[in-house]
Parts: sequence; structure tokens; C-alpha cells
Amino acid sequence: MPDQTSFDPRFDPAFQRGFDGPVTAAPPVASPARVSAPPPARVSAPPTAERPERPVVPVVERAEVFEEPPARTTNPFLITLGVLAVVLIALGLYLFQSTRTAFLESQSSSSGDYITMQTVIFAAPLCIALGVATGIGVLFIYAIRFRR
Repeated sequence: MPDQTSFDPRFDPAFQRGFDGPVTAAPPVASPARVSAPPPARVSAPPTAERPERPVVPVVERAEVFEEPPARTTNPFLITLGVLAVVLIALGLYLFQSTRTAFLESQSSSSGDYITMQTVIFAAPLCIALGVATGIGVLFIYAIRFRR
């Protein structure tokens, strides 16, 4: 175990264990210079007369080819979601209308029971809300992809 009173000369003593003196700003000790190996000697190429002849291949510059961007195709999933949004809104409106006509008829000729009527009453607004939300989502996706 090293002695606590001896400090490592590579580092500032103020940051070592056991230092109680005043803190002074001392320049950092430079690390020892790294010994680098000399660069390898360059090997000169043999004279051209000794080189074997290789066929000369002409350099053909490649012309830049401007391809047209691929034609945009319509996404079938977005079309399906758009149709589904219209169907959900129409279904919700139909359920509202059927609930209204069921209540306007006399009680003796009512064709639905209580549970069916409650289901229709809750399903109609949900269908309309889901249809509107789906339509807004499709519109949002088209807005993001506009002029990309």
C-alpha cells in the first residue's frame, strides 16, 4: 500500500487523498512523449520497362441518369378506411332514425325490446363518432403526405 503522504506526481496534489494544503493552480504535467517508430521506407516502383504490359481499359464516364420518380399509387388501405368512415356515419344515422321511428309508433306495435333499444341508443352515437374520427385520420394522413 502506498504511503498516504506521497502524492502521485502525474496529478495535481489537491485532488489526491490526504492533501491538506492550499489549492494552487498549477499547470498540468505533460505526459511523456510517445516514441514513434520511423515511417517505413518507401519502396520505389520498378522501371516501366520491367513492368508486364496490361491491356488498357478505356475509362467510360457514366452519364447521370435522371429517373422519374415512381408514380404515386393510391393506398388501398386508406381508400378502405375512407369507405369505412362513410359506412359508419351512415349506419349511425340509420340507427338514430330507426330509434326515432320506434318511439313514434304506438307501444303495442313496438318491434324492439328494452335491451335492443338501449343498445341502439348507445351504438348510434358511437358509430357516428368512430366514422368521423376515421375520416379525420385519413384526412390527416393525406395532409402529411401532401407535396412530399
